[in-house]
Amino acid sequence: MALYYLTYYQPNSLNNLELEISPAGQQKSGYLIEKLDKLGSGYVVISLAETNAKHGFHQTTERKLNCHGRFVLWKGFGKPNRIIRRLHYYYRRQQLKQFLSGLNPSDTVIAYHSLQTADIFYTYKRKKGFKFVLELEEIYQDVVNCGAQKAAWERKVITAADGYILATEALSKEIPAGRPYIVVNGTYHSEPEREGCFNDGKVHCVYAGTFDPTKGGAAAAAAAEFLPENYHVHILGFGTEEQKKQLQESIASVQKKTKCTLTYDGLKSGEEYIQFLQKCHIGLCTQIPDAKYTETSFPSKVLVYLANGLRVLSVRIPAVENSAVGGILYYYDKQLPQEIANAIMSIPMEDDYNSRQLLNQLDEDCERNLKRLMEKMNNELD
Repeated sequence: MALYYLTYYQPNSLNNLELEISPAGQQKSGYLIEKLDKLGSGYVVISLAETNAKHGFHQTTERKLNCHGRFVLWKGFGKPNRIIRRLHYYYRRQQLKQFLSGLNPSDTVIAYHSLQTADIFYTYKRKKGFKFVLELEEIYQDVVNCGAQKAAWERKVITAADGYILATEALSKEIPAGRPYIVVNGTYHSEPEREGCFNDGKVHCVYAGTFDPTKGGAAAAAAAEFLPENYHVHILGFGTEEQKKQLQESIASVQKKTKCTLTYDGLKSGEEYIQFLQKCHIGLCTQIPDAKYTETSFPSKVLVYLANGLRVLSVRIPAVENSAVGGILYYYDKQLPQEIANAIMSIPMEDDYNSRQLLNQLDEDCERNLKRLMEKMNNELD
């Protein structure tokens, strides 16, 4: 009887391996690992991430994790070209199949949902009968054109799970009725207050995140055109070189037309990122509302902003408005620069505001809910 969490994660001590991991996924997985550790029993985290290195080879790596866990990264090798990358992909799939084939019905697997592994988890769940909890962040076929075959496997693996960790309540409509689930929007940690702020008398707004055109960086920049001179909009985050170039061109264009200060502040991480956010007043979540994925996907930046004490302005979408933090956010309804700017200016800056208090309560709730879910897996499926 063992508990395994298969996800895309690396401990800080293994940063030298250059694993391909999204910052949001790393943060969410780290949070759930912490909660698993609080349950007080042993568990094993197996990372499915691949190295981004061009050359080299690493053996299977194991580390102690927190108080009760163990971390495992299967052996892998550098990928200098497309052929070797494809070879590594199939090699990792074979490693996963071999691992799952050794499980039995008393074992529990929590798996981070991915189109790349959906067929494997579905097949071996049926073959081996282990208890299966799916961590479902979004329906990927709503986000990318993945083809009919992968879309079918995605639907199959969603129906195969015994329990779920969902990123939004809206995703409960996608799972079989009556199956147990909990909702974890993201990381409910609150960050302690740091010292220092922008002391220039301006209201500082920040968009922090991906530069994917559908996610809202350009919309935040465009809104600056309609803000007065006592506002400063910061754009920071990450994206492809082309996405970065397009966004910087948009910023340069808006800068010529506005009295508001608009700056591109690059990519920040770790303590530098936290300190920068806490110097600001308003966090912007300005993603395009009519994209299919917004029905079920919760923007991770919302919780990051709240954790650092910012007021948050979001486009009004059900996944956000109906979430556990929806009641303390501010909203706009139309994806227009003038509308976004008006909403920014309507946010009261003098009122008492304590986002950290709500997050602390949600953090405690998450721990209790995860414990109940795992007990349900053990009790009802034995």
